[in-house]
Amino acid sequence: MGRKLVSNIYISRYSPKEAKKRASLGIAFFIIDISKIIRDLGYQVENLSSESEFVLNYTIRNKLIQGIYSTKCDSILVCYKNASQEFLENLENFLSEFSDSYEYTIHEI
Repeated sequence: MGRKLVSNIYISRYSPKEAKKRASLGIAFFIIDISKIIRDLGYQVENLSSESEFVLNYTIRNKLIQGIYSTKCDSILVCYKNASQEFLENLENFLSEFSDSYEYTIHEI
């Protein structure tokens, strides 16, 4: 059995630039900017259809997987100014799917 991947996941309601400044930990982050993903997909936060939410969730999951397996960064920074309790629970549920090969700690900035 291989070595478990370990990382810290930082959740922030600030922009990536502001969040990195507030964290001031000197860490190389793999950044996932949810608001930018929404804009890049051509959606608006206020009126996401269930189809749009599916595509958005799929895109976010893929970014998280990229961050988990990134060899350049040891921490993931998830920035989303509209992060709700439901969003955080979904994130936790997704990460638990990797529990056999991945250990993580979630921090809020």
